[in-house]
Amino acid sequence: MNKVVKAENEKIAAIDYATAAKIVADGVKRAKIKESEGTKRSKILVAEGAAEAIKLINEAADNYFIGNAQLFKKLETLESSLKSNTKIVVPSGSELVNIIGDMSGVLPIIKKSDVR
Repeated sequence: MNKVVKAENEKIAAIDYATAAKIVADGVKRAKIKESEGTKRSKILVAEGAAEAIKLINEAADNYFIGNAQLFKKLETLESSLKSNTKIVVPSGSELVNIIGDMSGVLPIIKKSDVR
């Protein structure tokens, strides 16, 4: 009789252990799902923030980045490219100053010999 009781107790213990393991696994699963959902939401918020920033920059550029501001930005860009030893190919018959002017958005210089 003692073996029967012992076997029954071991069976109950095994069932309890399996149930506990299942509950732990379910908890781990839920935790990973929650973590994934949090990561997803975080990435969505970052993307939405970046999109909003781009929208604001575009609106500001449309409203305020006109005329002299555009020319100034072109000149800054040209200056930084020339500082970094950018190679410029000058077609034959062209003036270097006009090529650089074209790059920066400045009107070309016309020599009196070019005017007819």
